[in-house]
Amino acid sequence: MADHDGLYHQLYTHPHMMADLLRQFVTEPWVADLDLSGMEPVKTKFHVPGLPKRESDVVWRIPIRSGSEIYLLVLLEFQSESDRWMILRVQVYMCLLWLQLLHEKKIPASGPLPPLFPVVLHNGDTPWLMPVRMHDLIDLPLNSPLWPYQPGGQFFLIDEGRYPKKNLENRDSLSALVFMIEQCTNPENLPALAESVIQWLEKHAEFAELRQVLAAMLFNAMTTLSKDQTSRTDHNPINLMEVPTMLQTRMETWKKQWTGQKEQELIAKITNELYAKVTQELFQKGERKNAEGTFHRLLHKKFGPGLSPHVEEKLRNATLEAIEAWTDRILDAQNLSDVFKE
Repeated sequence: MADHDGLYHQLYTHPHMMADLLRQFVTEPWVADLDLSGMEPVKTKFHVPGLPKRESDVVWRIPIRSGSEIYLLVLLEFQSESDRWMILRVQVYMCLLWLQLLHEKKIPASGPLPPLFPVVLHNGDTPWLMPVRMHDLIDLPLNSPLWPYQPGGQFFLIDEGRYPKKNLENRDSLSALVFMIEQCTNPENLPALAESVIQWLEKHAEFAELRQVLAAMLFNAMTTLSKDQTSRTDHNPINLMEVPTMLQTRMETWKKQWTGQKEQELIAKITNELYAKVTQELFQKGERKNAEGTFHRLLHKKFGPGLSPHVEEKLRNATLEAIEAWTDRILDAQNLSDVFKE
């Protein structure tokens, strides 16, 4: 099964999927002037020393209808928490991309640098709370004369977790459906989401190549939510049309396993409680038996052997606390009545 980051990379290296993301989630007026039908992927060849190589980043060259072009740098973030230094890394990647374009002579020696539009797509468990602008990281007072010499810029943040479910449902967008899969916390909702994905793809044939990726994403979501770590025995591609039934079957199996697990936990809890109770009772019985033996020995030494049936009956029915109280009285008692007085 493809890993989560790899599935996202496959999604957004598809031109129609990237165009869908831009139209639906980039709230900038100039997006309408982009010629999304002419966008081309750019293979990056740079690597930042000291930082892990990022295989999930995507770069597109997009023509502008007015005659120029921009380079769209999309960084896919899959961290559970937001990264304070993300904007710093974005600035480094932007400079390296310009250097690569210069080295490949894609920019005229005398020409200006093409504009870049960095987008960070974040699907972490928690909302993004860190800076998106370079100026927010630099320690300078607002009126400092050093500001003109500091690097500026920011990235456009798409934080999947911040979009309410109703907002996503109202969008005619495959990216919105992907965000809903990511936000899903109840495996029982996944079969219906799979049906929605199938219906959407039936209306948008240009996205047909993504069927396999979406099927794997839905299957991975079920595996994660149900905590079912068993791997598939085959490596054949998953048929998206079969996913709703597959998820429903998986869900029923998972529910049975979950119910069985809860039953086992309940049985274990009851067994442990019974064991503790029986142990406590045995302990108390042992204490009582020892106390009764001590009482008998002291009583015989003080008043001689042999007890009346009445006293023996009283002793058999006595509590541990009563026996201990009677034992304390033996040394000072003048007769049996003093021992057993109320």
